[in-house]
Amino acid sequence: MDGKQKNLSLIDGLYTLSTRSTSFQAYCDMTTSGQAWTLIARFSNNDAKNWMKDSGDWWYDKRVSVGDLADPSVNADMLSPAFWLVRGREFKITRSDDPQHTALLRTTGDCLGGQTFRAKITSYGNFRDSRVWASNDCQENCNVQYGGQFQTTDGFGQAACNGSIQNATQGGFWCDWDHGDGAVLMIGGGGKDCQRADHGIAITEANQASFRDTGLGEHDFGNEGSAGRANSKSYSLNLWIN
Repeated sequence: MDGKQKNLSLIDGLYTLSTRSTSFQAYCDMTTSGQAWTLIARFSNNDAKNWMKDSGDWWYDKRVSVGDLADPSVNADMLSPAFWLVRGREFKITRSDDPQHTALLRTTGDCLGGQTFRAKITSYGNFRDSRVWASNDCQENCNVQYGGQFQTTDGFGQAACNGSIQNATQGGFWCDWDHGDGAVLMIGGGGKDCQRADHGIAITEANQASFRDTGLGEHDFGNEGSAGRANSKSYSLNLWIN
């Protein structure tokens, strides 16, 4: 974790972290793997499509925390100050209905390069207000390992498929397939042979991959962005950094 940790006991819970300019609270998983993971965001289909706003505000601009920071089991969107303040090397994704915080996906190979998640995600360009983020490509791919309930979790539907724009054991930033769908964070194979690019986190069926609600469908996470697609509302996905 970036910042000074005030409580060194190895328990999961809310910690006070500090940077050079500010202090803030964040939930930390201290027990799953012997490493400190900081909860930075949560994606839920059970509430407003906050992560899919046309403005891209939650990804780019918002500087006030939103949602319940203290309870990873809550099935609602959350944005922590850690999203833009905590620097790290890797990230993992877990389910809100798993109290053990078992990684469904964990990156390897220094995916984040010591950046905050916001710095990483915004480094690829300005995709606010319907700007197209890719064309039949991903801006970058990171290697990942899968675990836990990933095979039955929405967003992981192509975790066994090798496609033209991404392999099965990768996660990609700002991905698009030329059939008009995409994801901010695509999980598993995408493109030709894997059928789609709208699987993972922040998925869209816009005619071009962008934050633009065309009525064709979008979700905070899932296996397809299609309007009417039954992506889960019974659990959310937690995003962590270390």
